[in-house]
Amino acid sequence: MAEKGRRWKKRSPGDGPKGVFRNGHRPAAVRIPGSGGMTLVELIVVLVILGTLSAVAIPRIDWTLFSRASADGAAYLVASDIRYAQEFAMANRVSKRVVFTAGASAYTFQPPHTLDPPGQLPAGVTIGSPLTVTFNSLGEPITGGGGSVVVSGSGQSKTIGIVNYTGKVNIW
Repeated sequence: MAEKGRRWKKRSPGDGPKGVFRNGHRPAAVRIPGSGGMTLVELIVVLVILGTLSAVAIPRIDWTLFSRASADGAAYLVASDIRYAQEFAMANRVSKRVVFTAGASAYTFQPPHTLDPPGQLPAGVTIGSPLTVTFNSLGEPITGGGGSVVVSGSGQSKTIGIVNYTGKVNIW
């Protein structure tokens, strides 16, 4: 028989599910008095406090960080697209050209292909210097090697350079 004061049955194989009282009932969840959750008034007060804090904090954010990120992002986008043109030329054994026009917010690939990226810069970012770079089937820049493209936006500018003979793309 069970020991005196023991609340649970001793289990033996085939006794049934674990966690059952001797009388066959499962224990109910233990509730601590006063822990029923939050009232509607408390939730409204918390939302009002969060709304007030956000109304004060948002105007104080330094938005220049985002403009710098925009110029940086555009530089990485341009560098990636130049690498794409180089890899496309090598993979398809053709010449591929990227044309950058000063003052424009887009650049083009020649000859155009359906797989070409759009060549569109983020809003507010423009090309600061013209350049045409052409890669041969070995990935070498046959024109524009040793050149660079400047992208500018919101007072920030980044330079993307193409190394002569190798076609390596650098950002500085």
